[in-house]
Amino acid sequence: MYLKRLNTIFRSMKDRCNNPANKCYYLYGERGISVCKEWNTPGSRKGWNNFREWALLNGYTDELTLDRINNDKGYSPENCRWATVYEQANNKRSNHLITYKGRTQTLAQWCTELHLNYWTTRSRLYRDKISVEQAFSTNENTRLKFVTYKGKRQSLKKWCVELGLNYYTTVSRINRNGWSVEKAFEEPTRHKCQNCKSFFEEKDIYKQERGWLCNKCIANIKVQAN
Repeated sequence: MYLKRLNTIFRSMKDRCNNPANKCYYLYGERGISVCKEWNTPGSRKGWNNFREWALLNGYTDELTLDRINNDKGYSPENCRWATVYEQANNKRSNHLITYKGRTQTLAQWCTELHLNYWTTRSRLYRDKISVEQAFSTNENTRLKFVTYKGKRQSLKKWCVELGLNYYTTVSRINRNGWSVEKAFEEPTRHKCQNCKSFFEEKDIYKQERGWLCNKCIANIKVQAN
């Protein structure tokens, strides 16, 4: 299994440096970041063999990622290492410093210190746009106990009752999908019609024993019944 993952890392490295169609090309190939000749031999397995040998001799494990020591230089044995996600995050050009309780350090350093999941915390800060204090809470659901919406703050359960929302759907939208509170509250819930398989909003739903049905199918059923 480790060779499959290693080969994926190898191919991804070359693609983002050599392929203008790659969505990350502007961060790599367009910036002049290239793969050394030793690892980049077109039409030959020599590059892969050299990369694999270097990886296995330099501490590769499935828990580590490929990291460039100097982010302004390309991929080569001299400029690459295997690093944890936290080490790599600390080495990013776009790394942001965060001040919390009077101290400033990188997000990865805070996550290590506070025993937080890096990607979950990053998503809370930059996607959910919540405060550092909320994002650094060790309780996964703390940020959902009380929610501010349109200037009013109350528990999420009270919001769901007041707005007629399904509590578990709303929690999933915020936690799993990373939606903002506004989007989670305002986006209509969609269901799949068990008859025609089309999707429709919650305001149009009609539930029978066979499952959810859209208005069009309900009308057809009523016509057939008459």
